[in-house]
Amino acid sequence: MKIRLPLSKDQYATIISTYAPTLTSTEETIEQFYSDLSAVLHSVPTNDKLILLGDFNVRVGQDHERWKGVLGKHGMAKMNNNGLLLLSKCSEFELTITNTVFRMVNKYKTTWMHPRSKQWHLIDYIIVRLRDIQDVKITRAMRGAECWTDHQLVRVTLQMCIAPRHPKRAQTVHPFYNVSRLRDPSYLQTFQSCLDDKLSAKGPLTGSSTEKLNQFREAVKETSKAVLGPKQCNHQDWFDKNNTAIEDLLSKKNKAFMEWQNNPNSAPKKDRFKSLQATAQHEIRKMQDLWWEKKAEEIQWFADTKNYKQFFSALKTVYGPLKPTITPLLSSDSDTLIKDKKGISNRWKEYFSQLLNRPSSVDQSALDQIPPNRTIEQLDVPPSIEEVQKAIKQMSAGKAPGKDGIPTEVYKALNRKALQAFHIVLTSIWEEEDMPPELRDASIVALYKNKGSRAACDSYRGISLLSTAGKILARVRLNRLLSSVSEQNLPESQCGFRPDHSTIDMVFTVRQMQEKCLEQNLSLYIVFIDLAMAFNTVNRDALWVILSKLAQQNSSN
Repeated sequence: MKIRLPLSKDQYATIISTYAPTLTSTEETIEQFYSDLSAVLHSVPTNDKLILLGDFNVRVGQDHERWKGVLGKHGMAKMNNNGLLLLSKCSEFELTITNTVFRMVNKYKTTWMHPRSKQWHLIDYIIVRLRDIQDVKITRAMRGAECWTDHQLVRVTLQMCIAPRHPKRAQTVHPFYNVSRLRDPSYLQTFQSCLDDKLSAKGPLTGSSTEKLNQFREAVKETSKAVLGPKQCNHQDWFDKNNTAIEDLLSKKNKAFMEWQNNPNSAPKKDRFKSLQATAQHEIRKMQDLWWEKKAEEIQWFADTKNYKQFFSALKTVYGPLKPTITPLLSSDSDTLIKDKKGISNRWKEYFSQLLNRPSSVDQSALDQIPPNRTIEQLDVPPSIEEVQKAIKQMSAGKAPGKDGIPTEVYKALNRKALQAFHIVLTSIWEEEDMPPELRDASIVALYKNKGSRAACDSYRGISLLSTAGKILARVRLNRLLSSVSEQNLPESQCGFRPDHSTIDMVFTVRQMQEKCLEQNLSLYIVFIDLAMAFNTVNRDALWVILSKLAQQNSSN
């Protein structure tokens, strides 16, 4: 088993845990083990700090003159045949066996007692690179530790010399607020009263629309941080709910073990320890199996009821969130694999710039055929507070916020006074006809489609994370367009993004058509067309021309 741990920006420590064949194993098995060990050691980067540990089932002896740099001056016993293999492997890779470096009594060196001869031997080792031996402060066997095995626990104390990181420029990190607290009436009331106090202390919102937005946003963020706090990691494990019972079982077992160690020739104390050890092992495994069984039933119920949000949330709770990784990307010509962070960022910038700005042509004669509608004065009037409140209610909860980090749940928790302040911000933006960059700009996150090469940008779907305040303003505009324009201009067959024209309704319509055609013995032809990247090829200039004809207004909001 191998794990690579980051120590600093460019430094890592690789830990390898292993179990070697015993002397009674065949030569082929032993040779295969050391061949596999060589392959693993070769795979470790030379700059990594290496810690090789495990039960090697060998005796390496104490001939430190012959094995300089591999053995210390404080080895013990005689070397056996398998010990020669381990020493040769350590010499090949310039490794040092730390168990032989420190002077101490044998009981703090030996790790296993032979069941027949009752002799103690050193067969469990912790090995590091020769160049890193100064990192090792001590390696010793812990006689009092009971680890469910007939081997003694071996502990090494390391004090690694790590190069200091270069100071980075401070970056603004927006925390995820614990919005689940807003479902508690007491927290909701506290949040609303604290936000009212913040807004009252700051006084009336003044300045440009951007300044008013910043004032309102700071009050909301300060209140959210103070009342809601950051979202806590909700990773669960089977022992979390059984800590008390587990501690009681282990306490009894460890107490019996210490009594036996103080009197090793006492058969009753040994039998009592073995009995408590078996009981603890059985009960703990039973707790673990029961917890996993209940958790599996819960996750399966979410899957059966098609509650996929709770399904994936439960999986994340059990296994923890995925750790962010940097995936290498192919260059635009697919000839070079980009691995550095800056190059990958530039590649994504290049890809989305091309994807979202594809050239397209429009037949001007088709645009000229669209008759202009009458001017709709209502579209030019600043939004009312009722429209803003309706738009907030229409927003979906549980969505990732934009750059400001304020989620939808916070806006849904605004009381009348805070809602009036937010309405003032949107009205100012509307009247000044100046959209703040925070509401206009989006952060694009690339999500893998679970198909295709991970190194190809085409295998990812770009998701735009917009500010919640900007989405609320856009929803106000959409509601006006749907009520004033779409019903008069869109045909009944147009169902995309329209109320009362859901997918279920369309499926029902298609089924009715099929049934009627079967009854009348008529042919039915259905064409399914999937336009590749349709949104990315929409001509923006033509879109504005069409909107200006269908929904004329006095200003350019």
